[in-house]
Order: sequence, then structure tokens, then C-alpha cells
Amino acid sequence: MAPPLQGATLIVANANGPSDPSRDHPRHGMQSLLKRFSGRFTLTLLLVTLESAGWVFFPLFIGRAIDSVLAESVRGLYELAGLGIMAMGIAVVRRLVDSRAYAGIYTTLGEEMVAQDRESSTSTRTARLGMLKEIVEFFENSLPELIVSVVGLAGTLLILSALNFPIFIGCLIVTAATVTLYALTGRLTTRYNEGLNDEHERQVDVVHTGNPARVARHLRRMMRWNIRLSDLEAANFGVNWLFMIALMVYSVAAAAERTVDYGTVFAVVMYVFQFMESMMMLPFHYQEWLRLREISGRLRAAAAEPQPG
Repeated sequence: MAPPLQGATLIVANANGPSDPSRDHPRHGMQSLLKRFSGRFTLTLLLVTLESAGWVFFPLFIGRAIDSVLAESVRGLYELAGLGIMAMGIAVVRRLVDSRAYAGIYTTLGEEMVAQDRESSTSTRTARLGMLKEIVEFFENSLPELIVSVVGLAGTLLILSALNFPIFIGCLIVTAATVTLYALTGRLTTRYNEGLNDEHERQVDVVHTGNPARVARHLRRMMRWNIRLSDLEAANFGVNWLFMIALMVYSVAAAAERTVDYGTVFAVVMYVFQFMESMMMLPFHYQEWLRLREISGRLRAAAAEPQPG
């Protein structure tokens, strides 16, 4: 399975027109994008990683602050305040940098795509430009959230393995169950996204006809695909939430039984909630990656079509 970055970058290798087969290789496509926008990606992803690492330590520092206050000391409070100020500063700078960096990337790729794809209908080009915007927005919005979830998940598991090993094992079991659930439904998600994107590409032409009956059929088809995706997402979410409830109940009991310090108990429970949050968010990122993989395939196919002249 290709990572999200790889799926999206496949269109960029062909942004300037058809190329030789070696340029279509996924690894080359990723290297091409990273080389072209290397400074922007390096800076934005570094800031995201630093911000994520800061958030991972909050439960631990809160627990230390609680134990410090109970021991009639303010050292833990100063540590917690320092962590908060640092995390806030990184978060603000990261958001300022992101909006400017990805606006430039979208403008560049959009101009190239429209210039290269001149023979397609207005409906198709409009839809593909919107799909390209989704890919860039993935880098700007969803990729940072994905990194936050992954770093948070890894950091949480590492700290829980030191604070309470049985709860750490419970988290691993829930992780395996969640991965299995979404792997089994991934093909169905991709099929529903294909149907929805087919309708998106027809939308402008359908509306242009001015035929109310045809527009109504088009909208009903779009809503059917949306409903199918929503129903599948709801079913997966419900099953995954059952896993999380079981983990939460077990963790509260295990933390109270095996831990003496109040601050440590609080930190363990907070880390379990942080783990649950990450595990509930990762499937949404996975589903978004499936959608963008389908979109990037369309754009790559469009870029590979021979153009007259």
C-alpha cells in the first residue's frame, strides 16, 4: 500500500506532459515532488512533527504537576506552563507557514494541469481542478493531522509501556482490531469513491443542459454514492468505538489497581484517551487517502492522454 504522499504525487510526475515510463515509477514521482517543493515540505513537516511531539508530553507533565502540588512544590506547574507556551508558539508559526506554502503549490500545479489538459470538456477540467485542490488541501490540512495522530499514537504507546504495561498490551490489541476492520472494508470504500467522482466529472455538463429531469437524476446518483459512503463510515465507526469502550473500561480499572501516585494514574488515563483519539482519527485519514488515490489515478490518466499538436 502506497503512503498518502506517494498516491498524490503520482500526478505531479506528469504535470508537464507525458513522460517516459521511468518517470511514472512511484518512487520517482515522490522524489520529483519532494525535490521540486523540498524547502516548503521540509519546513512545514518539521514544524508539524515538533508540534505533535509537544502535545504527546502534556499528560505526563500534567501528572507531574499534580504530584508536585501534592508535595507542596510549584516546579511541576512551571514545567507545564513552559511546555504549553512552547507548543503554542510552534503551532502558530506552523499555521502561518502552511497557508502560504500550499497556496503556492496549488497555484503552480493548477496552472500546469489546465494548460496541459486543453482538450477535455469544461465539466471535466473543472472537476479535475477541484480534485487537485483536494489533494493540495490534504497536504495542508489532513497530512498535519495524520502526522499528529501517528506521532501521538507512537509516543502514547511508548510512554504507556513504561507507565503500565498491561494497558500497553490492551492498546496493541485494539490497534490490531482497528487495522483489520478498515482493511476489510477498504475495497468497498474505493468503489463508492469511484462512483461519486464519476458523477462529479459530469456535473457541469449536466447542469449546462438545463434539463430538470437530467439534473435531478444526476443529483440523486450523487446523493446515493454519498449515502453509501456515509453508511459504511458509520458502521465502521460504531464497531471501532466498541473496541475503544472496552479499552477505556479496562484501562481505568488497571490504572487504579497497579499505580500508587495520583498524578501517574491521571497521566495513564489521559494517555489512554489520547490513544483513543488517535485511533479514531486514523481511519478517517485512511479513507481520505483511498479517495485521493482514486482521484490521483484520474488526473494521472488525464495527463497521460495524447494531446493534439
